[in-house]
Amino acid sequence: MVDFPFYFSIKFQIFSVFGYSISLLEFLGTTSGLACVYLASRNHILTWPIGIFNSICFFFLFFQIQLYSDMLLQLYFFGSSIYGWWVWTKKSGKFVKIQSLGWKKNTVWFFIILVSTYLLGNFTLYLPSLLPDIFTMPPSFPYWDGFTTTASIVANFLLARRILESWFLWVAVDVVCIVLYYLKDIPFVTAEYIIFLLIAFYGCYHWFKEYKESESFVIE
Repeated sequence: MVDFPFYFSIKFQIFSVFGYSISLLEFLGTTSGLACVYLASRNHILTWPIGIFNSICFFFLFFQIQLYSDMLLQLYFFGSSIYGWWVWTKKSGKFVKIQSLGWKKNTVWFFIILVSTYLLGNFTLYLPSLLPDIFTMPPSFPYWDGFTTTASIVANFLLARRILESWFLWVAVDVVCIVLYYLKDIPFVTAEYIIFLLIAFYGCYHWFKEYKESESFVIE
């Protein structure tokens, strides 16, 4: 059994909302996540260091509620935040117009996500037997958790390359996350992902509009 400092434990609760006790870890993870998305929309470099802090908080949170794929996803977000921070500091990013993959490439990505979800779900199922001293509880919803992890990685990859379909994928990820986190009884994080879902819908609308406008400009 892994022992955390008390303030890293979900048992360290700081206040209650409608009878639900919110831990310091859940509060910091949720608020930093919202700040990170807001700052990204404002094109502010602080989105990256706050993103690093957010990944650390959620790594410990998801470990303690047995969402191991989501826990491992935070390692990816941690690394991508460091990379993003470095790129933005160097100002080496280049503007690329929004593009669409087309049905063939979308089909390929669909099967990549499908296979990766199955493999990651199976891997997390074996974690308690591989590392019983660390993973003392079996994973919760291993395949749905695996989907949100693999799909988030793909969505983040496509988003960085200004691919239209990234936002549609974020919508799917957010919907599944809302259900998972509701079932795991972390309503503060659930509420955060409802907000993320609204942002993703806006991203779909805004990017599709810009994509169609750029296509019309090329045709003319």
